[in-house]
Amino acid sequence: MDKKKEISFNLNNFLLALSLPLDYVRKFKCSSPLNHSKRVTYIALNIGKQLNLTPQEMSDLCSYSLLHSIGLLSSSNLSKEYCEASNNIADIFPFLLDKKNILKYQNEYFDGSGIYGLKDEQIPLLSQILSLSITIENRFDLSQLAVKDRAEVIEFVKSCQNELFSKDLVDIFLLISERINFWLDLQNENEILYFIFANLYDFTITLKFEELLKITSSIFELTNKESKLLINLEKMIDFYKFEHKDKFTFLIAASLCGIGKLCIDPQIINKKTELEKWEYEDIKSYPYFTKRVLTNIMGFDDISSWAIKIQERQNGKGYPFSLKGKDLSLKDRLLAAVNSFSALTSNKVYRKAYSKDEAISILKNSAEVDDCYDLSIIQDLEKVL
Repeated sequence: MDKKKEISFNLNNFLLALSLPLDYVRKFKCSSPLNHSKRVTYIALNIGKQLNLTPQEMSDLCSYSLLHSIGLLSSSNLSKEYCEASNNIADIFPFLLDKKNILKYQNEYFDGSGIYGLKDEQIPLLSQILSLSITIENRFDLSQLAVKDRAEVIEFVKSCQNELFSKDLVDIFLLISERINFWLDLQNENEILYFIFANLYDFTITLKFEELLKITSSIFELTNKESKLLINLEKMIDFYKFEHKDKFTFLIAASLCGIGKLCIDPQIINKKTELEKWEYEDIKSYPYFTKRVLTNIMGFDDISSWAIKIQERQNGKGYPFSLKGKDLSLKDRLLAAVNSFSALTSNKVYRKAYSKDEAISILKNSAEVDDCYDLSIIQDLEKVL
């Protein structure tokens, strides 16, 4: 591996980290309890293990399970549009096997009563496993299921034999549900993670930085439709003549710097009127959630370090870590400045975009009067952008 051009990448590791904000999105849109994706994955992998799936199939099943809700980033409900969006987004990720439409058919039922009307073996096996796992997780709150309610889940699955689910999958679920630890693990995130890691092979691959940026920038575009942050930042990077690795890892950091916003109630993020003090404090926590996501991804140390300082300021009045100038590198100060410029020149639900000159004037004043930004960087922004 050429460390100046490539990075080691494990899809399951990446998606396990990403499952946190995706679960928050599902919580806000569908009222699902947190760790939804991990519980779906736990059920699916238990079934896959009993089916003696190959290591590659198990790895992909894990990835599809963790990723199945991603369509909610562009769709408001669990619809045909949501399934197609999830499937299309999945195409950007490096799965091991060439299996098509797994997420498109995640809500198909064995008797043909699903969204697309596929029946029996027309439905891909991994989609059938997902359908059973998702249906159970959606119908019952497995995060705090009482012992006395386990029988209700079992009876529901039995009643769906050859209707929602195939007899083979029903029999497998009944088998794994006989184990007490199956139910207890579903209520323990650490045990779920242990099970996942213990039952998967390491399929870490080598990606070019450009390939990883294509993945992360696609997620950025789904959640930041108005922002020109990446375009503006690349111009500044080229102006400062960053080396290849620094350029692309820095852009990857920028593309993920707002991932923590998905963990904040969108009613607050998109509020058109003035925020209450507690709402503003809630928004200020988003870089903390970004840190929770990125620090769990292998090889993302520098990427995480830059991304989580997006709202820090030279005067120590930024958030959430209240870092001061001496704690902020050139990249930290550059990303903060370009992010603020990009935000000011973008339309928001509560205001129209400022012009370039207005944005530069605001940033210069903040740099000169309040020492929020590096004035030399603002001056370079004015020249380059």
